[in-house]
Amino acid sequence: MAFAERFSSLRLPPAAVPLAILAAAVIAGGGWLVATKQRQITQLTAALGQSRQQIQQLEAEREMLAGQLETQRAELQARDERLASLRAQLASASKDLEQSSQVLQELKQRYDTLAKDQEGLQGQLARVTGERDEVRKRAELLEQGKQELERSVGRLRERLALLDRDYRKLSDQLAQLQAAPLPTLTVVGAAGPTISAEPSVTTTDAAPSIVQAVVELPPIVVRKDQAGMAMPVRARVLEVSAPHNFIVVDKGSVDGVRVGMAFDLVRGANTVGRATVVRVRPQLSACDLVRAKTPGPVQAGDLAVQSGP
Repeated sequence: MAFAERFSSLRLPPAAVPLAILAAAVIAGGGWLVATKQRQITQLTAALGQSRQQIQQLEAEREMLAGQLETQRAELQARDERLASLRAQLASASKDLEQSSQVLQELKQRYDTLAKDQEGLQGQLARVTGERDEVRKRAELLEQGKQELERSVGRLRERLALLDRDYRKLSDQLAQLQAAPLPTLTVVGAAGPTISAEPSVTTTDAAPSIVQAVVELPPIVVRKDQAGMAMPVRARVLEVSAPHNFIVVDKGSVDGVRVGMAFDLVRGANTVGRATVVRVRPQLSACDLVRAKTPGPVQAGDLAVQSGP
């Protein structure tokens, strides 16, 4: 503005006025341009400063990003290593899984085998249980049979006691008859002698009196063959106690039976057993069954034939 005022204050000739105006305008435009340039330079300087600051910030950010990138690279490398380790572990786990699958298959086969064995054992247990129940029932039946046999043995013993009592009574009566006078004596056939006595003698009060008694004595027979050899004793089985291997035959000492004598037990044409005499009475004998030589059951009524000494 000072330059324009000074330019306007100059006294110039009229012809020079346009040139002066033009020069003034040029000078004014140049100043404006300079000012404009200065403003632009100032703005550019400020922008440059801001750019430098931004560059510095960007450099700092770049360095930070570089550090982060390095960190991420290290983490990536660590992850790669870990991934490689995990892959190795996965391969090992795959092998272990395959081995485990094989072991599981073997265990499954063993389980199937054990299941079959268990089924077989259950069947065997059922059979054994059935057999046990059957044996228990048989044991109960045997116990009942044992009790019955014990009662039968008791009855046999009672019968033997009664037979012994009857024998002693008959022996006493025979002794009394032998001591008394006998008027008659008659022998009847093969059944043995029959003695008819009518004694008139009265005994003391302590001895029983026998009036008009008839006593049939057992036959005392010694049989011999034509060569003079004694015939084997033949008897009948009266009683059988199978659980105790015990029988009673109807022959005794008066028939030549003695302890240790052996009998073959015969039924029809078959030999069903063998027995040995262990106790002898005049008309009865008790024998033990020889179990090893008894192929069949012995029954009352079987024939006992002397076979040994």
